[in-house]
Amino acid sequence: MGSHQPSFTIPEFGEEVPGADYILRPGGYIIARNSKGEIAVISTPQGFFLPGGGQDGLETPEEAAVRETNEECGLQVQLAGRVGTADELVFDAAEGKYYRKRCAFYDAEFVGCDEGGEADHHLVWMTADKATTQLRHQSQRWAVSKADGEEG
Repeated sequence: MGSHQPSFTIPEFGEEVPGADYILRPGGYIIARNSKGEIAVISTPQGFFLPGGGQDGLETPEEAAVRETNEECGLQVQLAGRVGTADELVFDAAEGKYYRKRCAFYDAEFVGCDEGGEADHHLVWMTADKATTQLRHQSQRWAVSKADGEEG
């Protein structure tokens, strides 16, 4: 066989628009549970999302996940292991740009909470089943399902 397939392929979610120029936007996101086993989810005017976001500068996905979680909802977390990586193809209407969000997902444990957080971002707790139907991005629903399957 002349072709070599990579041993690791990143799952891809979202509709690829033919001819669109996608900008790679790497980031880190967390999957954290409370004592009831519910998952931390951020409620925004755009929908429900896992805490986390894009990397700044030379930041690693792990550093972005921890920083963004604190900025969004005031939670301080410690990462407990990698769940997986997936790409989410999105169009940012405000910027008029297409992004390939390369999302690294991590299990996380809470270490504290402060008064931080964005005004329109609210922390809510959902069962894993509800999160897999309510999260806006397919890649995040995939990560919750993957994490839920690995535990238990």
